[in-house]
Amino acid sequence: MKKILLLTATIVLTVSGMFAQKGISFGLRAIPTLNFTSMTDGDSLYSYASSGTKLGIGFGPSVRYKFSDNFNVDVSGIFTWQKFGINQTNETTNPNPVDITEDFKVQFLQIPLNFNGQFDVATDFQALINFGVGTGIKLKSSRVITDNTNPQRFSSDYQTTSVLNFIDFYLTAGAGAVYNIEDNLHLSLTVQYNNGIIDGWLNNKNDNTDSTIEDLTLKHKNVAFSLAFYIDL
Repeated sequence: MKKILLLTATIVLTVSGMFAQKGISFGLRAIPTLNFTSMTDGDSLYSYASSGTKLGIGFGPSVRYKFSDNFNVDVSGIFTWQKFGINQTNETTNPNPVDITEDFKVQFLQIPLNFNGQFDVATDFQALINFGVGTGIKLKSSRVITDNTNPQRFSSDYQTTSVLNFIDFYLTAGAGAVYNIEDNLHLSLTVQYNNGIIDGWLNNKNDNTDSTIEDLTLKHKNVAFSLAFYIDL
């Protein structure tokens, strides 16, 4: 955590010096997330499903360039901690019972690029819409496996795992509001949907034996609540 805070402070100072010019704003974003997955199964013996929506959190710096009164672009560096889970069960034709859950904790560095439109709706308030693309780089991942029919079969502790892809690409779209606290200080709240577009599951691609789950295609998704402060430089 100390290293991440130090890196964030370094980015703040560097970006402030580089972009101290008209049209540039610097911000900090805090982003609670609701994380889940979608998956397709290439193995007819088993069925897979998300084990539910999990909470996550992210934070990081952002730089915004305003190129007109109503439109701007921003790029951010977000350190985010996410959770998700996969349930594996038998197809009804398989007589051997299987009921296994794999729960994951994943830390990403996400770099989203957003195009934003802001439109006056009241004094000091603007409506906001945005869309964009992003890259997610996996920094760390751990997992705990639970056999729901035999809980003693696996360890109950999270352990480092390599079954997940180290990079993700995603599309994002959202809407929200901006409050102009001062002429050069702004507060925004945005609700965004982030949709992963590449397969995040490595196990069936590299013969990795570090999992109970085999032939699976998995994509990360989340709903993010972005609270950001921006100051015009």
